[in-house]
Amino acid sequence: MRQLSLKLAACFYFFILGSHFASAGPAEDAAGVVTKWEKAFNAGEVDDIVRMYTTEATLFGTLSPSISSGPEPLKAYFAASAKNRTQVKLVDAPTVTKLSDSAFVLAGIYEFSGTRADGQSFSAPARYSLVVVDSGGQWRIAHQHSSPRPKPQ
Repeated sequence: MRQLSLKLAACFYFFILGSHFASAGPAEDAAGVVTKWEKAFNAGEVDDIVRMYTTEATLFGTLSPSISSGPEPLKAYFAASAKNRTQVKLVDAPTVTKLSDSAFVLAGIYEFSGTRADGQSFSAPARYSLVVVDSGGQWRIAHQHSSPRPKPQ
């Protein structure tokens, strides 16, 4: 009886411990890129932001008239936001669409805020889509499109 109790206790322990430390699946891991990006953006860590992208990544920035491609243009794009201390807040969790085991599309809504050069504060709702890929065991952004969010009618 004592051995049975010990076995049951061991099974319970490993069940609880195993479920507590279970790793997320690829979709959850890929979706985590958005939260990491938000934290790096809000900290103004331009180099950390750029490292989250593949070396061939493309970006249609929220207010940019052109596409940015590669580390240096991405760095230049994000440096302006960092200099102005622009902040971003994710409005909700992204919608995740699986393209393959190593590629996902994330789409969602975020809101930028900060202070303009004239001292006026601003809030700018926007929407985004990201293509994230597994790049050597790290989820990285291969493409980002961000645009102003129209006001609901």
